[in-house]
Amino acid sequence: MKKALSILVCLAITVLLFTACGSKNSVANFYVKDKATRKKVTATFKSTDSGETREVTLQKDASSDDGAYAKYVGTADAKRFDRVILNTDGVESEELAYNDYVSGWDLSTGRAYPGVETKDEKPRYERKTFDYEDRTKDILIWTPEDYDAASAEKYAVLYMTDGQNLFNPAATSTGSWAVAESALAMAKNGGEKLIIVGIENADGFRDSELTPAIGAVQSADYENGKGAYFSDFVTGTVMPYINEHYNVYTDREHTHISGSSSGGIESFYIAMTHPDKFASVGALSPAFLLFSDETWVEYLGKQDYSKNAPFVYLYCGNAKSDQLEQQLYTGTVSMPDNLKKLGYPEDKVVMKLYDDGVHNEMYWRAVFPDYLKYAFPKAEAAKSFN
Repeated sequence: MKKALSILVCLAITVLLFTACGSKNSVANFYVKDKATRKKVTATFKSTDSGETREVTLQKDASSDDGAYAKYVGTADAKRFDRVILNTDGVESEELAYNDYVSGWDLSTGRAYPGVETKDEKPRYERKTFDYEDRTKDILIWTPEDYDAASAEKYAVLYMTDGQNLFNPAATSTGSWAVAESALAMAKNGGEKLIIVGIENADGFRDSELTPAIGAVQSADYENGKGAYFSDFVTGTVMPYINEHYNVYTDREHTHISGSSSGGIESFYIAMTHPDKFASVGALSPAFLLFSDETWVEYLGKQDYSKNAPFVYLYCGNAKSDQLEQQLYTGTVSMPDNLKKLGYPEDKVVMKLYDDGVHNEMYWRAVFPDYLKYAFPKAEAAKSFN
């Protein structure tokens, strides 16, 4: 009882401190879960706009003393900060996204995953196989735990490339994107409910099918890209199937697409080629450098964005240890200027850069909740988004 009371007092004091700083409405509870009990757990919140930081010492939640895991709690200001670094007994995490869709982070697997209470230990999804050229292609369709096919409730849809790496924690050596966990956290914190459709790209044809043919390519390894065929497959086959068989909105405002690396450039290409079908695109570590800036400007200049301009979310890391990510960084930072030359609405483009980010699922997982915040704003912010 005394331990629980002391935690409540500590939290109350922290809330008062944040309130005194003028951020009363944006203070929220934040937690870290871990299998091991730690001597000290801190969360250092950071604002990429102002450079301000605030370190919060998290207190152990007495209700988690059941031997399964330890939970550490505190409060944070979602309007003031957008990133957080966790420190458990001197071991730091990577830089993680933070906003009011993020309840906390789970370290119980040894990696940082979005924290969310869920009945399923692993995300469950349906698998659908379609004909694709002279072979087949699998689509993974994830729906939230409370999804009811018999109800009239509608869901937004996020289409994603590299579906094989989105849900399974053992998908790669650095885990998965954990998109299901992030989507659940968003919904439980007042955001939109959505289903996620992952298109698999792990059959040996990835480089070809995720490379659009928009002009002269700058690497011979990526010549004769079939990204146009993949784009037609997404918009002409997958989307109609989802619209017919799932309780989803079929309008542009509730339809989004995202991917990373080659999947990032292809997602960008699909959204910008079909601006009437997608409200946003999340291009993480995109391989824009496959084409020159001149080629991009020429291609994008042929499109009409006067009525529909997808929101463009760009992310890239720049770790000195990762030569590939550094190369992709160069192409990423030039894209906003390319769009600006075309008169693209500047308020429809945002770029987030992580100095220490490397080219793998660990960092795409870390930044994904940030993309969700832009792509699926809460009701009070939706007007400014659209």
